[in-house]
Amino acid sequence: METKSYFFTIDKKFFKQGYVMYDENKEKMYEAKMLKWTLFRPFVFQFINHKTSDSVEHKVGHTLTIQEENGGIMDMFSTKSSFKFDGKDIWDYLHDKGVRINSQIMSGSIGMTYTVTYKGIDVATISMASPSGKKRIIVSDFSFNIETEDEYLDLAFLCAFAFARTSQVFYD
Repeated sequence: METKSYFFTIDKKFFKQGYVMYDENKEKMYEAKMLKWTLFRPFVFQFINHKTSDSVEHKVGHTLTIQEENGGIMDMFSTKSSFKFDGKDIWDYLHDKGVRINSQIMSGSIGMTYTVTYKGIDVATISMASPSGKKRIIVSDFSFNIETEDEYLDLAFLCAFAFARTSQVFYD
């Protein structure tokens, strides 16, 4: 299969904030539309793969981030950040599906690159990007450049969605 490039970013609506992924021609390929915003209960998102026309709803909990303090320079990276995805911690959900994530500091920018594997196979590279999608030194943790094959589009989108909704930087 052929690896393709995509751009993932936040859909800037005030209460019903969603996420979209575009191809190189700026056509919408995937999106997570917030259908229901709540203060205490999980949000309801509709995940739509525009390439296959598949659509599924998921319950997405509020993000919880805990800053750990160990007294070292790496404290700024020592966070535990997660949310519930259909009632299960998102990182446990992905792990149980066979997903592993390796993170590394980007070269040439202040940000992170994530290599996503599925059952031992490299399936996506997800790198923080500027909100405009252009090459910049300082990037956003809400925008990503994604390299993946069509077969893994759903998985790559879900991982980018998880990165954008959390402050988690390093994974094991």
